[in-house]
Amino acid sequence: MLCDLGAVYYFLGIEVQSTGMGLMLFQHKYILDILTRASMTSCKLVDTQVSLLKVTILPDNPFSDPTWFCQIMGAFQYLTFTHTDICFAINRVSQFIHAPIVSHWVVVMRII
Repeated sequence: MLCDLGAVYYFLGIEVQSTGMGLMLFQHKYILDILTRASMTSCKLVDTQVSLLKVTILPDNPFSDPTWFCQIMGAFQYLTFTHTDICFAINRVSQFIHAPIVSHWVVVMRII
């Protein structure tokens, strides 16, 4: 049985705002949650250019908490629903999720 639950305002971490032209989707609260989890709420915005060159893997130390890396990357994947501008960068870093190193975490912090 289906029921009309009325207007939607918040669904699966996506804020929905109705306008005259349709629906607008936002993830402000979700972004703040990611920043809080990463202890980066006081950080400043920085423009980041993405290189299209081939990524070379240099010797580096393994990242100390691969589970944390996977959790943040999973949160980023969900964030790309409304922020398509970061899809390429998220995809590139996600390619190393199976064995993250310290320099990969530096890139993740830059994306945050």
